[in-house]
Amino acid sequence: MPIHWSYKSLPELSGLSEAERKDVWKKATDQAYGQWQTLLAMVIVTVPLPFVADPLGSMFGSYLVGLLVAAGIGCVVSERIVFQITRSHLRKIIARTDKG
Repeated sequence: MPIHWSYKSLPELSGLSEAERKDVWKKATDQAYGQWQTLLAMVIVTVPLPFVADPLGSMFGSYLVGLLVAAGIGCVVSERIVFQITRSHLRKIIARTDKG
């Protein structure tokens, strides 16, 4: 299963022009961020950061470095979650467009 890091590589959008791709992706992203589940997922990822930062800080010799590493990991995980939620909204938008 390929990992898509950008909306430009999504097969769902391959038949659209660049402007249409951006427009549909923006709609899907707005819908994803408007959902409480997305915000809850981001909170769930963010809350453990200070607890993970302490052991990482011990490993790297500085709590700040551990916190930065933990924040980086949290950002990547949050981005992947939001990307997948946005992609599910994208499928719904495309299905509605195909019907209409």
